[in-house]
Parts: sequence; C-alpha cells; structure tokens
Amino acid sequence: MISTDVFSITNPALGSLVIWSFLQGYEENEKSGCPFPLIFLPLPLILSKSIRDEFKGTNVGTGLYTWIARKQNVLINLDFRINKCSNLTRNSIIFGCTNDILAIQENGKLLSNNRGVYKSRINSSSDEVKEMMNVSKKLGVWLSQINSTSSILNSLGLTL
Repeated sequence: MISTDVFSITNPALGSLVIWSFLQGYEENEKSGCPFPLIFLPLPLILSKSIRDEFKGTNVGTGLYTWIARKQNVLINLDFRINKCSNLTRNSIIFGCTNDILAIQENGKLLSNNRGVYKSRINSSSDEVKEMMNVSKKLGVWLSQINSTSSILNSLGLTL
C-alpha cells in the first residue's frame, strides 16, 4: 500500500506543474526554451523537502554557483537522485505535453504552455505546493542565467 504522501509526490500531474514552474523561470531570461537535459534537474531537487529547504534565504539574484558554494551537501548523491527520479520526470513531461502544460519544440527545447494551467488552482493549493512552485521557478531563473548546459551539469558534478 502506498501512503498518501508518497502517492502525491510521485504524481505526474504535480511533477508537470513543478517542471512548468521551472520553465516559467527559465523563460524569464531565455525565451527560446530550456535544453532537454536540464529538465531532469527540478524534480529531484524540488520534491525533496530536505533539499528544498536548502533554498531558504536565497532569491533569484543568488544564482546557481553561489548556492552550490554555500550548500555543497546538495551535490551528495545528486546523480543517484536524478536517476531514481527519471521515470517520474519522463511521465511528468508526457502528462504535461498531453495536457497543454508543457510543449516540446522541434529543436528539442521545452517551453511552458499556459493553456493547460489554471493559476487560480495553484494559488489555492497547499503551502507546500506553492513553495515547490516558487523554488522551482527560482531554479529555472538561475539556470537560464548561465546559458551553458555543460557548465550547469559540470558545476553539479554531472555529465551527459
């Protein structure tokens, strides 16, 4: 039997909203969309409450590199967490594209799609969901400021 908390966290609908929020932030600086490999970063970082708490005290101006320098513990087993979360990420992308929350362009970049999102429902969500959306958007802004997928992955100790 799956507990309610585990079920809700592994729900592709929630995952697609976290990715949508990430893309909203990413598109603030990079209108052309987000490279596909970066889409695998938000869910393992945002769904984990302990990692999400590491974003407290930051803002969009903090940036990824400063955050990593301050919170190097988030890098521990990050590759393992990304691999464990990859099926949920893929299912969330499929759910999001099917329900007009996400869009994949011909060049493979992803964009947020507002047609399938009812912002009033997000605003009336639990505090935890709102926190996930805010942190995910901030992460998207940080990554879009770097403009190099390989630099982002290298800074996180990851490779393709």
